[in-house]
Amino acid sequence: MNILQTSSAIQQKNSVSGNDKSSAFSNVQKLSFENIRDLRQNFEQGTSPLRSVLGDDQHQTMMVAMYEGTEKLLNQDVSEFAVLEYLEGLKLTARELRQQGISGDQYRSTLLEHSITTVRDLVRSS
Repeated sequence: MNILQTSSAIQQKNSVSGNDKSSAFSNVQKLSFENIRDLRQNFEQGTSPLRSVLGDDQHQTMMVAMYEGTEKLLNQDVSEFAVLEYLEGLKLTARELRQQGISGDQYRSTLLEHSITTVRDLVRSS
């Protein structure tokens, strides 16, 4: 086997195993509706226990923020990891606002503004 054949065999092996450089960066791609749908479903399931902590109205506000934010991320070149960070940050912010005693319109506007700003920064940085 000569050098070219060896190199080709290594590249094929790496491509199959997912170890080449292009696959390492393949998570940064346009988010499809299927990606967003899966992320939303996981978020909804993961936030069910928060409903008792946040209350129904605040939980619903968090869900609205998540749906609006992920809608803006659709077809953007953003990694799924970055979206997961956004969603985790949304949960943390929702909980922190509640722990601070913020509720009603102030809770809604603060959480939605946080979501909008985070999504805007996420899209801009990708």
